[in-house]
Amino acid sequence: MKKISHFLISALLLVVLVGSNDAMAQRRNKAPLIRLGFRAGFNMSDLTSAKGLDLYNGLAYYNEQLEYIGFTDTKPFKYGFNAGFSAQAQMSDNWFLQSDFIFTTKGYRLNTQNVEIDATACYVQLPVDVMYKYELSDDWRLLGSVGAFFGVGLCGFTDFEDHYGENEHPRGQHLNANQPSVNFETGNHNLICFDPTVHGQVFWKDRDDTFASDGTWAVDAGLQIALGCEYKSFQLTLSYQYSITPFYDYNKNFKDRYEAKGMNYNNSFEYFDISAPSSPRQHLITVNLRYFLDNWNHGIRW
Repeated sequence: MKKISHFLISALLLVVLVGSNDAMAQRRNKAPLIRLGFRAGFNMSDLTSAKGLDLYNGLAYYNEQLEYIGFTDTKPFKYGFNAGFSAQAQMSDNWFLQSDFIFTTKGYRLNTQNVEIDATACYVQLPVDVMYKYELSDDWRLLGSVGAFFGVGLCGFTDFEDHYGENEHPRGQHLNANQPSVNFETGNHNLICFDPTVHGQVFWKDRDDTFASDGTWAVDAGLQIALGCEYKSFQLTLSYQYSITPFYDYNKNFKDRYEAKGMNYNNSFEYFDISAPSSPRQHLITVNLRYFLDNWNHGIRW
């Protein structure tokens, strides 16, 4: 998180330095003072880390030395989209303030250690950027922007499926305990433990409303950076978002869930006696296309 924050701050300073040469460039952008438009884009999202996702979902994986190994990594990118409205205000010849009001989808996919997780999270989001444009001609401009975003989760589903032992008859069972076991005399062992309070009566397969699942944050806020170009009324950008708020709260207190089963724990990390890592954040790469109207002339600017 620190490395990404330093990168975004450095990018902001770079934009400011470029803007200081504004007078020397002696170029004037032809965009209207304020203009409105539409936006649509392609999303590629993921979590910053899969570490701890198994424990959060009530599973703990160990090797034969009884060392906890857990999940390794998520699958590369969950695909989605964004669509909505854009507004752009000209602050000076080359400096602009741009904002959007969009519906956007995020999430992640995981397929490791016999477990599949497919999480979709849909948000209403408000990004705000400070943008610098460099005019190449009357029609073409290069641009760079930095900013922040705030979103609120509306809907989404998270599918959990455990394939352990599904091809065996009878089906192999996880150890209903918080510690693994090895019998060195017989060679028998059970190195996958599970927390019976997490998925209730349904363990092998489960579907939950993403934001109805306790411990999932519906508030999504963070920083973003973008590069792109404009041609007449069209704007194409490649942007990156990093959420400062967590997607799952690994320190969430689930004490009532355990008390209902006569246990004295606060969450799965305490149940397995494993230290909770940093809660995962979402990050997102998007390719966006915007089309702006010339609202001063009540027509489309060509």
